[in-house]
Amino acid sequence: MREIKFRGWHKEQEKMYSAEELGADQMTLMPDGRGFANISGDHTYSSQIDNSHKMIPLQYTGLKDKIAAEIYEGDIVIPYYTVAGYGQKREVRWGIGAWEPFDSNCDSGHTDRYEVIGNIYENPELLTT
Repeated sequence: MREIKFRGWHKEQEKMYSAEELGADQMTLMPDGRGFANISGDHTYSSQIDNSHKMIPLQYTGLKDKIAAEIYEGDIVIPYYTVAGYGQKREVRWGIGAWEPFDSNCDSGHTDRYEVIGNIYENPELLTT
């Protein structure tokens, strides 16, 4: 069973907020996935919704790369064999029953063959070079 958590890209601030930062600010993903809610104290009437127009939720895949960094949706990974000229940089996204570019075997630890080098929001140029 994998850990379910999210980090968030704030479009206006152009800043990535880690799952830990969101938790410290009492931010939680809305059940319908339309954005985050900032839970204020004991009363939900004082809570604010930070919708997807401002904050993009990015799901943790439950996988880690070769240096044990958590891999999130939107991350850019590079296979370890790219140095030898065989691999290419890829965006991590949900595919047909698995996180791409990984296959279903990654649940058994094959992501140690990849390294997270950035993400599509902070480093979009990585996919074009």
